[in-house]
Amino acid sequence: MNPRLLILIVIAAGMAIYFAAVRGSAKNNTDISADAEGDLAPFQGTLDTLKLAGAKPPVSPDVAVQVEVDRSRGKNRLFFTITEAHGFYVEQFQVRFWYVNEGVTEPEDSPIDLTQFFDRYLPANDTLRVCMELVLAELVKVNGDMGETNNWMAEIDWHGRARATNPDPMPPRTDLEHSCD
Repeated sequence: MNPRLLILIVIAAGMAIYFAAVRGSAKNNTDISADAEGDLAPFQGTLDTLKLAGAKPPVSPDVAVQVEVDRSRGKNRLFFTITEAHGFYVEQFQVRFWYVNEGVTEPEDSPIDLTQFFDRYLPANDTLRVCMELVLAELVKVNGDMGETNNWMAEIDWHGRARATNPDPMPPRTDLEHSCD
């Protein structure tokens, strides 16, 4: 069996188990709860478990993504800038990204073809910038060198719910502890 396929199957199974556990343990439509001392605790769950106020857009969202390499601080990071052409609010993104080298422009032919899920939202008329770090094991097929920005392509494979304008109230942020900065 192709090692890449086996890795994808294992990752998909792990994500299915994780999301089943998260959905099963999700509480009511609350984004903040108080602990024993009255301090606020961050929302724990995924955006799709919350009720989402507002009207659905009249047309499907037109989302796009740009990828940028950042090797500062000695790390191998990819930054993704996600936009929506109509100015809609959109949440949850599955981004497919791949390495481009001479003669390779399609993900199917790329030595690195990965998909990443982001449980974040893009506010209406705004941009969303998220990042992820690549480890050396992911870069083995390109001799451990992630190259430059022009060596990477990305596309949105899937997105979650959308609203014509920002919902009121806005959902809680799920990215507070997971920043590359």
